[in-house]
Amino acid sequence: MKIPARGRGLTAQNLDTHGDAIRDLATGGTNAGSTVTLVANATSTSVPDRLCTADTMVMLSPRSASAAAAQVWVEATANGTFTLGHDASAAADRTFDYELRRR
Repeated sequence: MKIPARGRGLTAQNLDTHGDAIRDLATGGTNAGSTVTLVANATSTSVPDRLCTADTMVMLSPRSASAAAAQVWVEATANGTFTLGHDASAAADRTFDYELRRR
């Protein structure tokens, strides 16, 4: 059975790359994430990320006590960006790790 693939497809030359990617996913690895610091004295923060789509679920993990105390929610997701709503604060250390998940 031939399975169509996006892009270059599976070849003998890139078999190791595909195998590494599958192993990484199976053990919890992903490249669909980064960090974001909330904009100080504002009530929203836009985050550009080329992997984001309109149906993406954004998972946040605070990196500081200040971030953990913040009230944060996902206002919107779109192709290439998402927006976080949050309480206004002068704190400049409200940093989160985030992961994007497709539904």
